[in-house]
Amino acid sequence: MPPTIALMKEIARNVARTVSQRGTSPKLLATGIAVGTLLSAGACQSMLSALSVRAAYEPKSHKSVQMQGTQRLWAGDMNFHISPPDDPKKVERSLKESVDLLGKSGLDFVFVTPQIPARFWESADQFERVRREWQSLQQTMSAMTEKMPLMMVGAEYVDEKNGSATIVGVDIPKALNEVSRDDLRTNPTAFINLLWMRGALVYLNSPLATPLKAPVDSPQHFNSVDHSWKPMTKPSAGYPKDLLAINNLYDGMEAYSVPVSVWRDQYVQGDPVASLSAVMSRLDLEIMRKKRRLIPIGGSDSRDATIRPTIYIAAPDRTPEALRQGLANGRVCVRSPLPCGLRVFADDQPVAAGVGDHIVAQQHIDIRWEGGEGELFRNAESVGTFEGRALQPTSRSECHIYRLVVDGGFSAPFYVNCPLLAAPRS
Repeated sequence: MPPTIALMKEIARNVARTVSQRGTSPKLLATGIAVGTLLSAGACQSMLSALSVRAAYEPKSHKSVQMQGTQRLWAGDMNFHISPPDDPKKVERSLKESVDLLGKSGLDFVFVTPQIPARFWESADQFERVRREWQSLQQTMSAMTEKMPLMMVGAEYVDEKNGSATIVGVDIPKALNEVSRDDLRTNPTAFINLLWMRGALVYLNSPLATPLKAPVDSPQHFNSVDHSWKPMTKPSAGYPKDLLAINNLYDGMEAYSVPVSVWRDQYVQGDPVASLSAVMSRLDLEIMRKKRRLIPIGGSDSRDATIRPTIYIAAPDRTPEALRQGLANGRVCVRSPLPCGLRVFADDQPVAAGVGDHIVAQQHIDIRWEGGEGELFRNAESVGTFEGRALQPTSRSECHIYRLVVDGGFSAPFYVNCPLLAAPRS
């Protein structure tokens, strides 16, 4: 079925449900509501939001995934918006509604990532607003009860023309108190470099989301507007210095984005993991090119009622530092939790390694997992599909980057005989 027709039928089903609940004649549906919604989507944001919620992938529970040693698997999201500080025109929920949504989400953690305009220091008002509102948000999140997900404050650093990046794992208000506006105006890379040196983890958002022709679009226009990371999709030396700094030091990419998966991939391309697969392959290639580890993350870009676990992090405790270390070590998978349970045995050794680990093997590795048939990737290319186990030959002289796709989820890489990739970022 062509994606456009599928989208129209999906809209029709949801409109019909709403019409039925309101007691309106179903004929109204056939004579124009669905088509009108399809062609003038910008006039019906609540309908689009409802479609996004209904279509967003619902993974299985992560609690049954068996982890090794002291590791536990935690389910979370790395792109959640709250107003304030976010623009209320871009977030459909009040602060109370946002907190209520999180309280019912079942997530173990969430990174709250309000948008910071790129080069905000160019405006005195913007500079003071960011300092003030991030401090206030951090105090608000810290006061939440233990029954809530662990809420950590980050930011989405946004250049409307060239792309955005998620920044987490650092105390942004504290860093802003260590630098003046004049310092930032003098050195445009100072903000990014300071956060990164303080331990921030930086991820490129929807890095390959270039425009597609489509009759309908998401509220954030992921089809009609180029949301890609332009220094990657349109390489050039002419970008602002702060973006070039991000492009030089980023720690990974947002591989799984709910609105991209729903609106750009599922409704338009007919494949809900099209972008996810493309970003994961690009991630592998960039690891080999840069000769350093890069980590995939997931985010719901939640601004309405949509909330899903999009990333799973293996860590011994649910604390900010433990989760940050899990991220930095690449002990993650996105979209579904099962790939995080994979085990890798080097040669005939009895102790298993896992996602994110570096493995030294003389002759072969034995990869095992639960969940049925999975697809194994090596150096950005598919090795094939296997039923719960795959044996791979190795050589100490050859570096290989592996990852697993199973049950709709994608693991971060693990590394075999790659001395340059052995040490994760501290």
